[in-house]
Amino acid sequence: MKIISTMMLKPEQLEQIKAVRPDIIIEVSKQFTERDEQVEGLLTYGWDVTDQTLELYPKLKWIQAMGAGVDKLPLEVLAAKEILLTNVRGAHSVHMSEHVIWSILNLLRQGRTVMHQQDQKIWSAKYRIEEMYEKTVCIVGAGTIGEAVAEKCQAFGMKVWGISQRGRSRPGFDRVGNLDNIEEFLECSDIVIALLPLTSETQNFFNAERFSQMKDGAYFINVARGSVVDEGALLQALQTGKVRAAALDVFVTEPLPETSPFWTLENVFLTPHSAGRSPNYTKRMFEVFLKNIKEYPNLTAMINQINLESGY
Repeated sequence: MKIISTMMLKPEQLEQIKAVRPDIIIEVSKQFTERDEQVEGLLTYGWDVTDQTLELYPKLKWIQAMGAGVDKLPLEVLAAKEILLTNVRGAHSVHMSEHVIWSILNLLRQGRTVMHQQDQKIWSAKYRIEEMYEKTVCIVGAGTIGEAVAEKCQAFGMKVWGISQRGRSRPGFDRVGNLDNIEEFLECSDIVIALLPLTSETQNFFNAERFSQMKDGAYFINVARGSVVDEGALLQALQTGKVRAAALDVFVTEPLPETSPFWTLENVFLTPHSAGRSPNYTKRMFEVFLKNIKEYPNLTAMINQINLESGY
């Protein structure tokens, strides 16, 4: 089989591929540009695949996206052409869950205030500190990363609730509900974490109504996609104190414009879309790819398959 990759591959990675599939032909290119009737698979981060890309490869059967979110891919066209799409779900679980815990602790123990005081050489403990212990956290998007976050939250003695599409029980959660339970869960949660995928149904999921349903003074964390949040509604909730503080790693427009008010809000802990970064991430996601090329063309045995209708 032949695969074209727009992910730059190191010599040792190419050797690993050959060890798993000696018959494979893999071509590394900066972009998908030339028609090739032998290509059956694409290895990509996902943002460089368009409708036009798919026309270049008439025998294409499979795309391996080297990320968790697949919202930038032409899912309807993939479905029409019956092309399998897989992602690297699970490769982010360790470092993203650590980022979430770090964010919670920064919010509850006033990390931004402490760093400011250090810069100004101010010795003062006159700021509000809270504990994670016995607080209720609601993870909206109780998937693989959500499970890792839930496990760590439980280790801190938190009550862990989750929202998923089906509302089935998941490891690490005390309660899991579906969208019918969202209002009840938001009303009772001290901390709300956005971890849901971006789809047409989750665009602006956290809107003015959802923020109004939250407990007064709740904390909000977004490590999903910027567009799952109505930023105007969040801004108002932060300015009025409905949301006490927020840790935001993703935004609708990135890089975040210098004119954005989120830069200067004292109750916002802001990071530059770095929750998914880790020195071990490439290794973990590459392991998913190796498992899948080992199984190909047995498509049913390949892991992390995306439901093209739901988008995750």
